[in-house]
Amino acid sequence: MVTKKNILLKKPKITDVKKLYDILGSSSKYYKLFCVLYTATSLNLFDNLEEFKKPKDLSDKIGTHPRLTHILCEVLSNIGLLNKKKDKYKNTKIAELFLKTDSDYSQIEVIKNLYNGFKIWERLPSIMKSGPLHIDEEDFFEDNLIHALAAEILTGELQDTVNIVARLPEFQKARKLLDLGGGHGLYSIAFTTLNPNLKAYVFDFPNVIKDTRKYLETFNADRVKVIEGNFFVDDIGSGYDIIFFSYNPGGKNPKLVPKIHKALNDGGIFITKHAFYKKGEGSKDPLLDLEWNLTKFEGVKKKDKIYSFEGDLYYEDYLELLKKYFSIVDIVESKKFSRLPLYKFGDVLDSKIIICKKQPN
Repeated sequence: MVTKKNILLKKPKITDVKKLYDILGSSSKYYKLFCVLYTATSLNLFDNLEEFKKPKDLSDKIGTHPRLTHILCEVLSNIGLLNKKKDKYKNTKIAELFLKTDSDYSQIEVIKNLYNGFKIWERLPSIMKSGPLHIDEEDFFEDNLIHALAAEILTGELQDTVNIVARLPEFQKARKLLDLGGGHGLYSIAFTTLNPNLKAYVFDFPNVIKDTRKYLETFNADRVKVIEGNFFVDDIGSGYDIIFFSYNPGGKNPKLVPKIHKALNDGGIFITKHAFYKKGEGSKDPLLDLEWNLTKFEGVKKKDKIYSFEGDLYYEDYLELLKKYFSIVDIVESKKFSRLPLYKFGDVLDSKIIICKKQPN
């Protein structure tokens, strides 16, 4: 037994502390690197390093401390985001593509979203005592999250998903598509780009639709329209050839399936992309489960595991329900469309794309 007297002479077993220090060391290092990246993008540093530039010239341009700017550039060079030539620095290709504000593939909104998430995590001690933070569902998606999710899927998931749908024989024949809970509307924009005869409708909360309109304007998507509402209580329209439903509360709720079936034309296609839980399945990731439970939506009851809600069906039961209304055309596993994880709300995990067809009565 270690006593106060002999702890000064006897070291603890190195294996006892190594695991803890691995966690602490990684947390310390990568949190600081995130702060460096967040600061650099907030200061538009990468926008000003398209060509080699001295730190002093850079600091004059962005209004920062010269010595600290030099050290910051050294850190960014060390992690592969800046090239260094003598005493000058310039963006690497990855920084040019993903970290400039004017890049089509900019991930700056993703960095902002991570920062916003960390601010909630910093409140974990008080949340543990007082319970989850109350958040209005419309405000939750209205915040930076919509823009972050749009940026994330542009790294590959959107293109892969659209190609999966575009290979369906029914796609080129389709004339009317509903993007249910479509948020940013990028899927609808992509679908109408591939099918020149298709009109798409993005259905979402009014507070979200105002951002949808911005994306439609940016991409000059004149064949994509918006419908404001709550798909649980409001009419979603009818006469659709395709209904696309991706990553939404209610994605596994049995009440929506008859509503979706009714809104489709005979022979119409229902495509649902969500993370499902099988019977007896445990946690997909306890850390994400904890994050999931740090907040709660008004009027929507979450369950313990990430992406789970009261009233959700298990995967097996959801498939059986779908078979009562549709024929199953295909089930696509996440490896065919997934993106890299960020260990936050919005990760794909083991989601599936289920493609169904409405049979004529």
